[in-house]
Amino acid sequence: MKEMETLHYIFHYGENTPAERDIADIAAGQEACYCHVCRVLKVRPGFKIEYFLCQTPEEVGRLYGDDDPCNGFTVMPNRIYAVYNDTVQCVGFHEDAHIISYCINRPDCPAIREGLAMFFDRRWWGISNQDWTVYYLRKGLFPGMSEWIDKESFFSVDCAVSYPIAGCFTEYLILTYGIERYLDFYRGHGGTEKEFSRVYQTSIAEMDLEFRNYVRLFALDDGVSRRIEAILEEKQC
Repeated sequence: MKEMETLHYIFHYGENTPAERDIADIAAGQEACYCHVCRVLKVRPGFKIEYFLCQTPEEVGRLYGDDDPCNGFTVMPNRIYAVYNDTVQCVGFHEDAHIISYCINRPDCPAIREGLAMFFDRRWWGISNQDWTVYYLRKGLFPGMSEWIDKESFFSVDCAVSYPIAGCFTEYLILTYGIERYLDFYRGHGGTEKEFSRVYQTSIAEMDLEFRNYVRLFALDDGVSRRIEAILEEKQC
């Protein structure tokens, strides 16, 4: 693979690939993401992030070692394997936010890890986390936040539900209670309900009601609702 090094990254990519064609733009975009995440989280990694830009999910799986096709995957401490072709460009905030935030802690709770990455992404399949969350609440598909913090429950829910809701909830916590309190929670011991109550001085059940009432304040455009339904229908095919 070819290689390009920048201030905070080392990019690996194939010759005559879309990644090679766009590498200058990719590098500039990731450097901007890196700086933003570091400012928000008040952290600065002591290493460069290595990006392996692949043409297919199968190549991602082969390179990081388990042969399981995947669009994007983080390997500690500093490697990201991501699909980049003319259709799928798995670059941006998400995987970088994982690696940078793990310099603070790597909570056992996947909803906390993915929620923070989705907070920076802000969107899931081109639709905002907030719009997804409003849609699920209106359709009665909104899981309780006690499930959100449970490891097994999080993985039992379709990622189209769990990821944007986790991102929206994380945004709510940060905007409502502040980044310092959120970072205190993130540094805690695995994201247990006890840790949540210590930091936020309330139970998960009470915060669940508070968050639902917040989400109900927002309207959902009919066009966005139809786009969400089309995406969900296509996933089931």
